[in-house]
Amino acid sequence: MGFTSTLRYGALGLALAAIAAPASSFGIGLQPTTVEMSVQPGDRQRQVINLGNVHQEDTISLTLGLADWALDDAGQIQLTPPGDSNTSAANWVRFSPAFVTLRPGETEQIIVDMAAPIRVDRQGDFRFALIASTLLPEERTGQSGVWKKYQIASLFYLTMGEAESHPEIKKAALTLSPEGEQAITFNLENTGSAHARLRGEIEISGDSGETITEPISNLVVLDDATRTYRLPLTQELPANPEVRVTLENIYAPQSSTGAVMLTPFTSELTFEETALPGGTASDEDTPLE
Repeated sequence: MGFTSTLRYGALGLALAAIAAPASSFGIGLQPTTVEMSVQPGDRQRQVINLGNVHQEDTISLTLGLADWALDDAGQIQLTPPGDSNTSAANWVRFSPAFVTLRPGETEQIIVDMAAPIRVDRQGDFRFALIASTLLPEERTGQSGVWKKYQIASLFYLTMGEAESHPEIKKAALTLSPEGEQAITFNLENTGSAHARLRGEIEISGDSGETITEPISNLVVLDDATRTYRLPLTQELPANPEVRVTLENIYAPQSSTGAVMLTPFTSELTFEETALPGGTASDEDTPLE
């Protein structure tokens, strides 16, 4: 029996570099950027990852490798060596080729073979990332010989066995960043063994009778983890503001449809002096993620 239910592919490349450049800035496109699968012990599957050089003139060489990954409290991707994490699936994976050179406009397929072990010590999410890396010269006035490393990743979620995801908003508050940016900060928690992927809508109302509406899409909360989500405010809030959040978890393996509506979250908004860390509404990530 093979891996089942490949649920979602990301649409855009995710760059993971020291200078946090987008993938398009160094000319590489990657699809899919996110792969979600349900697996059982002993399952095998093959996934094709497409790398493309979108440069008009430059040839780019890339080295392929594996990494473990997680999200920090702000939803930013953290990479660690393969096999370092207790959620790692890197040891289940083989891929080829390990090195590619792409001429302008050329595309290469990377074949990723996955074989889940027959015996596992837990059910729930396992993860790994396929990383494509390159070194490119950086142009600086009066300097030569300066190179920077760029990376682009495809993130894999492998959900083992009878897993569940149970996300919940625990708290909402008005916050002010060190740069003076006002935002609504949401604290989320997922007590399940599988990640949650959320989409929905935020409604802010008050004494004026008008409602401010903002969408949420592709918001990931990893299994057995917390997450802070910040929505920067671009409109003036009404007096005595209240927030209502309606979310759907579109990665709910415990549901026959794969999706579960969350109980709407409502709260009055009060200001917190100390801003909490968190990613902005444009994170996903990331992504991502």
